[in-house]
Amino acid sequence: MSKLILGVDAGNYKAKVAGIYGLDSFKTNICNWFERDVEETFGQDDMEFEIDGRKGYAGTIAAYEDEFGDGTTYGDTKAHEDTKIRILLAIHRYIEKYCNGIDRVCIITGQPLKMHKENEKKKIIDMLKNEHQFIVNEKNVKFTIEDVRIAPEGSGAFWSNPNTGLMRIVDIGSGTVNLATIEDKKHIHKSSSTMNTGVETLRNKDDYEALARAIYQFATKLKWKNVDDIYVCGGIAEKIVPYLEKHFVRALPMQPLLKRQYDTIPVQPTFANAVGFYNIARGVFK
Repeated sequence: MSKLILGVDAGNYKAKVAGIYGLDSFKTNICNWFERDVEETFGQDDMEFEIDGRKGYAGTIAAYEDEFGDGTTYGDTKAHEDTKIRILLAIHRYIEKYCNGIDRVCIITGQPLKMHKENEKKKIIDMLKNEHQFIVNEKNVKFTIEDVRIAPEGSGAFWSNPNTGLMRIVDIGSGTVNLATIEDKKHIHKSSSTMNTGVETLRNKDDYEALARAIYQFATKLKWKNVDDIYVCGGIAEKIVPYLEKHFVRALPMQPLLKRQYDTIPVQPTFANAVGFYNIARGVFK
């Protein structure tokens, strides 16, 4: 296998990657480089990098050592430098974990529904589609991203376990919540959108009841009904479903299915976008 096909969900809290060999994830905190007197280990995803002249730390170490607080770029678009760093690190980690020697990659990654526009997608493609050389943990890394496509978050998650009929998808991220409507496997624009609120932007990150209420209120503007089939994905999917059930009686966590090299396995709802992107990629990059 000379070319690797991946689905990459470059979230603000964690990156999730799906491919033929399985899954990977890591904390996407990024902070500026500094000289360490004591080289403490904070997590298995600790990374020291130099990419395009920018030196820094990523992973759990950055969550602890960020001098300026939460070193994360939030917002309703992924067209920025942090996304590039996260995706390059995600690809490097996947190759190192599963398939050393691969140097050609095709990926599908995501963009929030609200900003899934041609000019924003082009910005992401232009910064990723290229040959990349950089340093991670004092190792020289080199690979070429041969092709990039951008899928809508939330709608992309549908393809992690597609079905017919009407499906409402609530994709809860750290910086945004995507509400997507899929009917007969087609995205319905008029009843889909993005909330500029996520788990990490809440004053109280554990107030699932308030978040569920906000999602419901936003969904009513999109003409969602409380008896619709609601499928929830993201890192807190299973925790927030009991609160969403107070508003949507048919709310359930999504159940993504990952087709690996020799089998198909169920995976956690947090990987729904990554698996959905990968399933799309398998068809696009044959």
